[in-house]
Amino acid sequence: MKSGKNLFIDKEKIRTIDTFRIIYLVLFIMFFVLTEIGRFIYRPFIYENQINDWGIADSMGNLGGILVQLFFGLTVFNPTKVKGLRLITFFVLGYIIYEIAQPFLPKGVFDWKDIYGTLIGGLSGLLLFLLLHKVNKNNKTFYRFNL
Repeated sequence: MKSGKNLFIDKEKIRTIDTFRIIYLVLFIMFFVLTEIGRFIYRPFIYENQINDWGIADSMGNLGGILVQLFFGLTVFNPTKVKGLRLITFFVLGYIIYEIAQPFLPKGVFDWKDIYGTLIGGLSGLLLFLLLHKVNKNNKTFYRFNL
């Protein structure tokens, strides 16, 4: 498998533990914890107190979930910058297509707030990804697996 022929995977990068992969892992864990706090503490608090938060509590799963998914995928594949942009696009479009398909799925409910949450979370993840690549010019390799 040559790195140029695969949309998301680079054979050398997937075998490498480097600065980017460690940062992606930390962000994945951080966004996972924040999303779960949002779902189990923030959302019930907002609902119980009937606070208008402009739909943030309603779309918490998509807003945080897309960030968790993006940084999990980036951690697993450890892609180059171009392949990382493709991966982010794939996840965001996948979430949106899934939301649009909801009315046709068992017990599925379409909600515009989920699409907005996905777009806001996806854009935030994209901007964070681009910022990381701009700031971290010297990607230090810590370990390379020989397969």
